[in-house]
Amino acid sequence: MTEHTVGPAEVAIITRTKNRPVLLRRAVQDVLAQKFSNWHLIIVNDGGEVAEVDAIVAAATGLNNRVTVLHHARSLGMEAASNAGIESSESEFLSIHDDDDTWHPEFLAQTVEYLRTHDDAGVGVRTEIVLEEIDGSRIEETGRVPFAEDISSLVLGDALRYNRCVPISLLYRRDVHTLVGGYDETLNAVGDWEFLLRLLQQHTLGFIDGEPLAFWHHRHGAQGTEGNSVLTGKEEHQRFDKLVRDRYLQDYVKQHGLGGVLFLAGEGKAQADHLHQRLNYSEELLHELRERAIRSEERMTALENSISDASLVSLLRRRSVIA
Repeated sequence: MTEHTVGPAEVAIITRTKNRPVLLRRAVQDVLAQKFSNWHLIIVNDGGEVAEVDAIVAAATGLNNRVTVLHHARSLGMEAASNAGIESSESEFLSIHDDDDTWHPEFLAQTVEYLRTHDDAGVGVRTEIVLEEIDGSRIEETGRVPFAEDISSLVLGDALRYNRCVPISLLYRRDVHTLVGGYDETLNAVGDWEFLLRLLQQHTLGFIDGEPLAFWHHRHGAQGTEGNSVLTGKEEHQRFDKLVRDRYLQDYVKQHGLGGVLFLAGEGKAQADHLHQRLNYSEELLHELRERAIRSEERMTALENSISDASLVSLLRRRSVIA
């Protein structure tokens, strides 16, 4: 383990990494590009190559005594990496900056200023998904799309559906861990969402709208260490999403019984059945309309083929269309 003394930085930045030197190098430069400079970077190498990480840190101009590197001899998982980084740091504010994501240079300046002037436990920002590909030592951007563009606030009701504030988008106060605990190390996925659910049950979060200040990078089709866990581990995310929901449901039932939940489940099933019936009816109606259109087209074609110019004139004369 390579360590430097943690100074009295206002912000601790936790970067989790494992055998992704190209991405880690960009992440370090991204932190160094922040206009707000009172931060300390904690890099948690979760079972990856030690020499690669140490070389990147040594080569980065400007880190000096503002970095701590923790090397795990074996992978302990993302949530354990987050907890280790938090426990090894001292700061008023925390942010999880994974090795493959980036910030706008103003991210820390604006989020720190917000928390200095508001009582919220944390603050999220408008976020953009960056599509990219890795070609050797180069990272090529291929496009951008908004993330959760419909939101204008961060509230528990919205978070119940899915995570509306990914780690790169959030700066929060360290003391929230005293009340809600750390990241759940039993979860191999969706740990950041589960932490957000606990946080929003006890606290409020602010939201900075406008220009995107956080960038969530996706590499569709990338496999192995270069992939995104949310993409390459889609089935794992779905499994742990169900697990988290079931845990909360069990806790609710223990306190309130099955009655209300069972009723709502029945109502939900009835609504789903009704929608399914309407969908079937709509599909049948659409099929019938298509069949009618085909039959009409066939009749028109047959009519055109059977009527000569002379007979058409005769028909029109009989109907007094022409003299």
